Amino acid sequence: MAGALEIGVWCLLFLASVTDVLWGKIFNALTFPFLAVGLSFRFFSFGWEDLTVGLLSVGVALAVFFPLYFSKIMAAGDVKLLMAAGAWLNPSQTLKLAALTIVIGALAGILIRLFRNGLKDLFRSKLTRIPFAPAFLCAFSVLKIAETRGWTFN
Repeated sequence: MAGALEIGVWCLLFLASVTDVLWGKIFNALTFPFLAVGLSFRFFSFGWEDLTVGLLSVGVALAVFFPLYFSKIMAAGDVKLLMAAGAWLNPSQTLKLAALTIVIGALAGILIRLFRNGLKDLFRSKLTRIPFAPAFLCAFSVLKIAETRGWTFN
């Protein structure tokens, strides 16, 4: 991944994590500009072919997370965050980020429920809202560590 593209993802995920933790929301004022700038950067730096890669990656993000939003498992901001990150990533990276984010987010959700409510209420249907952007940041960190160590997630 080109260095500037990676920096874009780090900035996006860090800022989204801060807003999600502090205000319980990932703002459109963050995701939409990052999506637009990511796609624009791809086009003006690398041309039409790379813009197509970015658009395909955004489509992968929408295809993976929209069903989770539709079934009320995730908030719309989480879907838009993955789409914005997808503008800076390729489709394979977006899919890996989505999968690892779901795993990390689920584990975090279970731990939060466990500490808040105890074991007896762990699997009751009552929904617990958690900030999900930090799971994205953790997942991207794991992917980057794996990349530097030569590990692969296929």
